[in-house]
Amino acid sequence: MSTSLAELPVELLDQIVSHFETARTVSLFSRTCKRLHDYVEKDGFRSFVHGSFPSIQTPPYWKDAAHALTTLSKAWDRKAIVARCIYPEKDVIQLPRKQGRPLPTGPQRGQTMGYRPVIDCYEEVTGGSWISRKEVLAWGAGAELEVRVKCMGKDTERAWLNSPKDVRATKYDQFRHRNRWIRYKEDAHQDGRDDITSVNILRPSQKPTDDTEHVIIGRASGELACVSLSAQSRTLTQFTTDERPVQSAHISSTAEPLLAACLSNGTVALYPMNTQSPDAKPCKELEVIPSSASGRTWTSRFLNPNRLAVGLGPSPSPIHVYDISKSQAPMRKFTLPHKHTASDPRPNPPPTSSVYAVAPLDPSSQASSSAGDVFVSGWYHGAVMLHDLRSPAFTTAKYIDPIDSYSAIYSLLPIGHERIIAGSARHSVIKVFDLRMTGGRVYFAANTEARKVQTAYSAGCTCSSKFCCCACLVKSKPNQGNYNVFLQKQSRGRESPVYALTSGAAYSPRIYAGLEGKVMQLDIVSMIDQFPDQAFGGNKWVGSWPRGTRLKERYDPDRKVQSLAALEQTTTGAMKIRNQVEVGKRGASLAGWDERWV
Repeated sequence: MSTSLAELPVELLDQIVSHFETARTVSLFSRTCKRLHDYVEKDGFRSFVHGSFPSIQTPPYWKDAAHALTTLSKAWDRKAIVARCIYPEKDVIQLPRKQGRPLPTGPQRGQTMGYRPVIDCYEEVTGGSWISRKEVLAWGAGAELEVRVKCMGKDTERAWLNSPKDVRATKYDQFRHRNRWIRYKEDAHQDGRDDITSVNILRPSQKPTDDTEHVIIGRASGELACVSLSAQSRTLTQFTTDERPVQSAHISSTAEPLLAACLSNGTVALYPMNTQSPDAKPCKELEVIPSSASGRTWTSRFLNPNRLAVGLGPSPSPIHVYDISKSQAPMRKFTLPHKHTASDPRPNPPPTSSVYAVAPLDPSSQASSSAGDVFVSGWYHGAVMLHDLRSPAFTTAKYIDPIDSYSAIYSLLPIGHERIIAGSARHSVIKVFDLRMTGGRVYFAANTEARKVQTAYSAGCTCSSKFCCCACLVKSKPNQGNYNVFLQKQSRGRESPVYALTSGAAYSPRIYAGLEGKVMQLDIVSMIDQFPDQAFGGNKWVGSWPRGTRLKERYDPDRKVQSLAALEQTTTGAMKIRNQVEVGKRGASLAGWDERWV
């Protein structure tokens, strides 16, 4: 007896949908009959998202998540990046409030060298839709703390529609998102001496249920404090450091978190965050580097609530992992392999190196790992290494840029198990390493784009579905692989390391990079995409194919978008640096590159 497709149980339909290559296929599948339409609306897009993006956790708006993730993946593959420098401007709140003092705006100056930014960011869902979100971004600019609170969604757009033109110009951006800027600096803090060296924003589950942001600020002078950024800004907790300068700090992700601070004498101090006392002493101190040894603790990062990874160096064992619930001794040290030949009788000293960045990978349903088992590290000698605590091996994978293999890695940003973004110590470069395995069940935009022959500037998308996510914008299969992006034009005196990288969430189309004296916002979006992520206006531009001045109005109304340079990491063929043209102009329509590249 035959069984129709609509009669199959939900479990079998989930298996079928998990093998679909595009979100548009899922949308077309829903048009087969009423029963399959109901299935797709309720479970189909969820199965597609879990099957194609198993390592990225999203809010449970599955249809919108399928659109956003496929669009974002395609933009990453095609190097579709819109970059601009950001700084407090227009509507800025100065904290603590000062009477009769003019409020500075724009980039901050005053020191001979630019500040070294440290950044933190998070996103939270604030309403009943995918786009109803709030993003909080904070960074240290010398002795000042800069904070931007971005609200988006239907309520924000409704407020924009009801606002006069002057309010729209000062409080909203071109995508009708509300921006609120806060600049925090005490009179006693001086640039240089009191520079901010660590910034951690408490997440909504870690603070009282109000709109006030709480930020933990560490300084080069040894001050470590939790500050409330309300109208009556005040210091909630002062953490005792015995005036030891703070190198870096990180908080765990639990509702009652711990704070781990790397101090200048080679120790990591652990503080409870649920204390009601204005002064908090460390509940435990880890002696990472003995007083008789040299070196520095560069970074600390919680891999899970009880597991802490510390990067240090120069040292033969530049990564220590601690189980802070059991012992003050490291549960594991990652020691560099030591090659010694029996034919050479001379003692061969062990090699040493430094680790400047550590970042955990979120547990993946395909990898079946638990939180804290897998993490990546950035090394002085230029490598990004993948470590698995379940394996006795020193490293399970190594990612090296064959073009610039010896520049130290200062910052890391994993995007699920899809990509690793690494900030280099030279040339203002971010390096994009693709973690996806060819032939796996993860999403590849190229698998669908290669099947179309339309050119980038043809009559436009002929798909009737909102979730085309396919091939209307390219004419051939893009090159898969890793690539480098230069965040500023190279000239004498302008080269800077990429000190920090962050993003509000793995599904966010924005990342932030900290360079000397500036913070850059990188929007991962193709400008000519008719159906971009809803964070960039969604499908408001469907009426006509946007180009020229319309693109400038949409993406660059203040003429602050910068043109970048990029090249693909390759060991074969000629190496060619590509450059972006200005917004509104057409590039060379290169296969595998966004339309702004030439």
